Amino acid sequence: MKSEAKLLLGLGIGIALGAAVGYIMGSDKREEWFEQANEWADKVKANVKAAVYRGKSEVEDLKEDINDIAEVAKKELAKQ
Repeated sequence: MKSEAKLLLGLGIGIALGAAVGYIMGSDKREEWFEQANEWADKVKANVKAAVYRGKSEVEDLKEDINDIAEVAKKELAKQ
């Protein structure tokens, strides 16, 4: 993508976000929007924490498997 196209895309996104924020700030439903945004952010945060926990658990399982394989390899090499 050329730099002019990237600039125009960024400018367009900035204008759209600015308009959305302006609309929300001027809206009577501002508190409702913020509450929904906070709920969404909390869900995302919980999902990220769960994914990190699952990832750490899988890494620990993988370490254990590697250590088991290393022990078997050591025993086999010692037999030779």
